[in-house]
Amino acid sequence: MTNPDQSLDLHTLPGPRPAPLLGWKPQLLRFLRDPLKTVRELHRDYGDIAVLSREAPTMVCLFGAHNHRQVLTDTKLFVNYTKPLFKTSPDSPLLRLTMSLPSLNGEAHRRRRRLMMPAFSKARVESYRDQMVDVTERFLARWPVTQEVNVAGQMTELTMCIALQCLFGLDVSGEAANLGRIGMQFLEGLTSLGIMLLPFEVPGLPYRRFMKLCLQLEGEIAALIRERRASREEGNDLLSILIRTHDEDGSALTDAELIAESTGLFIAGHETTANTLSWTLFLLSQHPTILANLVEELTSTLQGAAPTVEQLARLPLLDAVVKESMRLLPAAPLLFLRSTTEAAKLGTCTLPPETTVILSPFVSHHDPEIFPEPRRFQPERWSTQRPSPYEYLPFGAGPRACIGGTFAALELRVVLSMLVQRYRFTLTPGAIVSPQVRSILMGPKHGLSMRITRENRQDRRFGSPGRVQGTIHELVDLP
Repeated sequence: MTNPDQSLDLHTLPGPRPAPLLGWKPQLLRFLRDPLKTVRELHRDYGDIAVLSREAPTMVCLFGAHNHRQVLTDTKLFVNYTKPLFKTSPDSPLLRLTMSLPSLNGEAHRRRRRLMMPAFSKARVESYRDQMVDVTERFLARWPVTQEVNVAGQMTELTMCIALQCLFGLDVSGEAANLGRIGMQFLEGLTSLGIMLLPFEVPGLPYRRFMKLCLQLEGEIAALIRERRASREEGNDLLSILIRTHDEDGSALTDAELIAESTGLFIAGHETTANTLSWTLFLLSQHPTILANLVEELTSTLQGAAPTVEQLARLPLLDAVVKESMRLLPAAPLLFLRSTTEAAKLGTCTLPPETTVILSPFVSHHDPEIFPEPRRFQPERWSTQRPSPYEYLPFGAGPRACIGGTFAALELRVVLSMLVQRYRFTLTPGAIVSPQVRSILMGPKHGLSMRITRENRQDRRFGSPGRVQGTIHELVDLP
């Protein structure tokens, strides 16, 4: 815990000592290579406040609901960190694509969020249920049943198809498939160490190829916006709604703002949902009793059909399984970085201006004082557990909470209920399951090798899972 004598000098804060000769750089590289392991060890060794390195203490990790509440509610004192992870020119297509809602602060953020909120109202989000079901039905119709497949890859493809349909109104073919491919390459580029370490416009370097990809993605989305503006039909996809939305003074999102928001919603939206679905299917495969109870709840209520919005309220175990999966293995174990605008007092510690702050929902989700036996998958805990928004925050919290959280929550429950009613997912013997964090998102590093078979209603016996290899055991206690 913090020391009463701590002050504006961050060198007094606890944290790792600099390496001989190399100083603080090895610790920074370690954080970039494995940020989740780094913050977990910092919390274990130093408590609720720790610097990444004592030699260059400009990055501070803050843990616990009390710190989350202060940082996430005071958006004037703790602003979103806006400096790019690697150098790029002021007119770079990368900057244009990434100037979406999470990267904004102050009035710019409030205006943008205000303009986007109508597209994410409760009624509007619920209206996408039928599209989610339709896309999932068509996707499952061509599933490689009885084969061993990378389920994580399949979930990424499925959620990408749903995003393309609901966000852009694109059917999953041709143009949509091309946009999805470019989007995935863009996400990989954002987390590439090669691009970060060598950000130079030199032929042959990955940075140059990445800039060309950014231009291509920008062009693809710009073309969709032109089509929507020229169309006489009033589309119900999110992009069409965002184009039509006006503020009280008549102002609307510009094409540049629409491009940035479309990119952010598409990339972050489908990847986080895909990771959550993958982790949930993995956890259910390792807990056959919970899976059997879930299948019984779903089939007795739905009879194999997809749930309506109204039926979801009558499926408590489905809700608990999703919540517990997002607690145990959150798709976003870290939040976007924050930066102090002036001296910030946190308990007995004061952070100087321009201190970079790192928050970790994962650490809070594994706090044994809030969640007993935190490393175990126990959906039943949600029948009595009522954590605060700053103790359990899979979609963030406060004024900057994920604007697409309600969309993701609906998609997760609809898709999962369809999957587990119709198929069984058995982990391949000896499969390696190792979490990996890219940017702020966590998914299976080596994919998720599973055998998919059709659910047999006459055979409701769920066998014991085999031994799992990989670093998943560092995060989860499996049976």
